[in-house]
Amino acid sequence: TSAALPAALSGPVSGSTGQVMQTLAAGIQDITNVMVEDFNLSDVLRMILEAMYRALDFHRVIFCMRDTKIDTLTGRFGLGPGVEGVVKLFCVPMNSSGLPDLFATICNKGADTLISDSSDSRIASRLPAWYKKSYNAPTFLILPLLRKGRPFGMIYADKAERGGLVVDEKELAMLRTLRNQAVMAFRQST
Repeated sequence: TSAALPAALSGPVSGSTGQVMQTLAAGIQDITNVMVEDFNLSDVLRMILEAMYRALDFHRVIFCMRDTKIDTLTGRFGLGPGVEGVVKLFCVPMNSSGLPDLFATICNKGADTLISDSSDSRIASRLPAWYKKSYNAPTFLILPLLRKGRPFGMIYADKAERGGLVVDEKELAMLRTLRNQAVMAFRQST
């Protein structure tokens, strides 16, 4: 099943909610401190992914950025086992001629979305073939990065177990803060 957040939120994630909150808060503070001075955009983005990855024990976290020449979100880097082999396969056409895939739809709407069961027929039918072949995570989270209402990036995070990701309102707010820090880092670096 799919739910635009926060409708899909309830209960704790694996590990204690307090520990998740502490790890997210520490990541937010570290990134805030780095962004006060001159910073390397790539380092800040990696810190953001690392905070998410560690706090919620994701299987993989991937940062995608829009390639304006081909109007496609492409995987740039990530964290997790085997991520190097699949990050380059992440390719989300933003203006396809047919029915846009699930990732493009989510990003174009700017909707933070948690998919708790990607095998649900309504979800599976919208997943691109490359994703089903290379990733096919049973549970994943999409956090679009928007500038002037248009997606320029996306943070993708998954779990290896169906329904393995559940976040509460406070955790979601902190994940959004991390995503917003990525947007601010881009603004400040251009």
